[in-house]
Amino acid sequence: MDGVELAVRVGVTGIALGAAWTDLRDRRIPNALTLPAMGGLVLLQALRGQGGSALAGAALAAGVFLLPVFLVGPERAGAGDLKLGVVLGLALGFPRVMEALLIAFGVTALGGGALWALGRLPPDRTLPMGPGLALGALWGLWGPG
Repeated sequence: MDGVELAVRVGVTGIALGAAWTDLRDRRIPNALTLPAMGGLVLLQALRGQGGSALAGAALAAGVFLLPVFLVGPERAGAGDLKLGVVLGLALGFPRVMEALLIAFGVTALGGGALWALGRLPPDRTLPMGPGLALGALWGLWGPG
């Protein structure tokens, strides 16, 4: 792992953890975390010769998150989740982002199931996806593979 790769991993880890925190606290993921990262990662991955994989990863993540945004609206489906997913897609590339997304959805579903079983599901019946995405990011950035 070279210095640029390490910097990307550390930076995206910070973004993912910050997004998880704000999503838990405020139920939103700020554009200030995700939008600058998108631009920087597009440029960086292109310069590193990994632009195709990064764009494919971003497109996959965007596709996964766009359907619910269109169906129920960005306020309920999480446009911030979509943007964080795109950041992960750009950082991890294709196909690695698929693992991160599967972990994110699995963790969120397990958390929702546990809250439901305990009778503590939030009244609006939505769960913040940021923590699951952060765990998926940690796996994708630092896990085996």
